[in-house]
Amino acid sequence: MNRYLRPQGLRRYFSAGQFFSFLDGYAYIFIYAALAFVSSLCGQEPLVFGLTALLVVLVCLFAKDTRALVPPIILVIYAVSWMHTPQGASDFFNAPAAFVSFGILGAIAVAALAFRIAAFPPKGESRLPGLRTGLVVLCAAFLLNGALSADFVLSDIVFGALIAFSFIAAYLLIRRTCAYRKDNGLYFAASCFAAGLVIFLQVAYALLFRDVWEGENGALCSGIDLLRGFFAGGALPGGLSISKNAMIAGWGMSNNFGGMLAMFIPASLYLAYKVKNGWLFYLFAFAQLGAVACTLSRTALLTGGILLVGGAVILSVARSPRRPFVRACNAAAILAAAAAGVLFFDRIREIFAVIFDRGFGDSNRFAIWEYGLKKFFKSPLFGAGFDLHFYPDFDFDIANWVFPDMFHNVFVQIFASCGLVGMAAYLYHLAQVLCLLLRRPSADRLLYLGIFLAVSGASLLDNHIFHIFPALLYSLSLGFWETDAAAAARLPLYGREARRFVPFAPKTLPQR
Repeated sequence: MNRYLRPQGLRRYFSAGQFFSFLDGYAYIFIYAALAFVSSLCGQEPLVFGLTALLVVLVCLFAKDTRALVPPIILVIYAVSWMHTPQGASDFFNAPAAFVSFGILGAIAVAALAFRIAAFPPKGESRLPGLRTGLVVLCAAFLLNGALSADFVLSDIVFGALIAFSFIAAYLLIRRTCAYRKDNGLYFAASCFAAGLVIFLQVAYALLFRDVWEGENGALCSGIDLLRGFFAGGALPGGLSISKNAMIAGWGMSNNFGGMLAMFIPASLYLAYKVKNGWLFYLFAFAQLGAVACTLSRTALLTGGILLVGGAVILSVARSPRRPFVRACNAAAILAAAAAGVLFFDRIREIFAVIFDRGFGDSNRFAIWEYGLKKFFKSPLFGAGFDLHFYPDFDFDIANWVFPDMFHNVFVQIFASCGLVGMAAYLYHLAQVLCLLLRRPSADRLLYLGIFLAVSGASLLDNHIFHIFPALLYSLSLGFWETDAAAAARLPLYGREARRFVPFAPKTLPQR
């Protein structure tokens, strides 16, 4: 047998070659992002999914480190195209051929990941008491959702398993198969930035080429149509606004569009601090928030605004070559906002009226929260399960693609679906995350904290954390965060930084 076809020879060939070195670089991230964006326009999901499954198998079997899987985990969902989106009444993904083919590819990828985690020596282990126990307990609570409830159905097990997988899979991948590297934060930020750039371009494409603009008569048109009319007649139609119902991507509706874009703002701010031409990334963070506003997602706009303001304050204080530019940019933004508020007050009020559904209503959130709490009181121990349907009771419907109706609040959702057991597990998980906050902050740790806060904060008024890919992003940030903290301290909560919180901690680390 040829020596390159033997398992050891094949492993040596891939490991010693340039293939995995390329995957460790940053060009690979943006090439994959470009492929995902082109697929979202042209409907090339089979190509992207097939290449991704092959990539997962090669990395899991032959790479020394699986960090190269981070870009596909973050970006692959954005390859789903407008022409194949389920919300567009397409049955592409429900067709037997596509369903079976993509199911097999997914099963192969998951099997390769499981094999890598189980069969290879761990790289991210340490004596640091990390987040694993809390995540395992939380996932167990998800699997027990609806137990003992009269509303329990078999699909509750499926939904609980999917959510549990989303919360823990990426974390285990990082902690078990990825070694600590000084540029882990930069690699993760570049992947998140690439995803934000893809979504930004998808929003821009929708505004220009899709019928998302709505006139006073309710007729929809594209941005290109508006530009043609403007150059022909010299004016835009009166009462023009963006239709929230029409602002969809192949992979999600307007709230998903805006929510995920807002979650990637910390990556742009991190790169603004970290890289040489960081001022470009800082300006892009403002552009991201503008694109979020175009999705008319109030929760995303609030989340993104808080993240951008917090990041602007930090970058105005942190020492870096970009600090003078950041301060000047912040001052210019404040002056521009004040001038716009004075000069275009009526127009701004109209825009925000559209964003807030022409009023500052709660969009039935209080009603569905009340409904969720009623379900909790009927089955307080394990909740009523994830397979709950309530939107028809409120005369509106939201397509979630995979998951059934959600309660638009992480705490209400856990109470309603997983009961007291689920809430206790979630609070225990949050307590373990808090332990990471006790360690000295760094740029990388602030990035991971920003992603954690973005996903968690957006989930106080929406469903994001219970959807697969936001949860995977959440899980990735926790895995990298703990890896960074474990590399910086041999033992937990010892030494000078711990004495601020534990007065009796020794001044020096014990020698081993």
